[in-house]
Amino acid sequence: MIDIHSKEALEAYVFSEKGLTVLDIWAAWCRPCQVMEPTLKKLEEMYSGRMKFFKLNSEELPELAQSFKVQGFPTFVIYRNGKELGRIIGYHAKDSFIKEIENFMKK
Repeated sequence: MIDIHSKEALEAYVFSEKGLTVLDIWAAWCRPCQVMEPTLKKLEEMYSGRMKFFKLNSEELPELAQSFKVQGFPTFVIYRNGKELGRIIGYHAKDSFIKEIENFMKK
């Protein structure tokens, strides 16, 4: 997983990436964000070469996080070729989250 530390990095990695990408917008105080971390690592292994994962710490870059109009944490923004396909908001059990991601893979 690649941590995003600037608007330029977001544009260089997420918005210009070919294929499917997941941007995890999270906060250190967010318990559901912490609980989802092992699931994200598992997905990164499962979909290696087919999907890339990025993390944006909303406390480190609050203005950038606010530009996404986040309504809850964690927020997973799904992109294909730099275009937003949709979002998954909040905690999801591993199997449910995998199904959601696989639905985006079919789009």
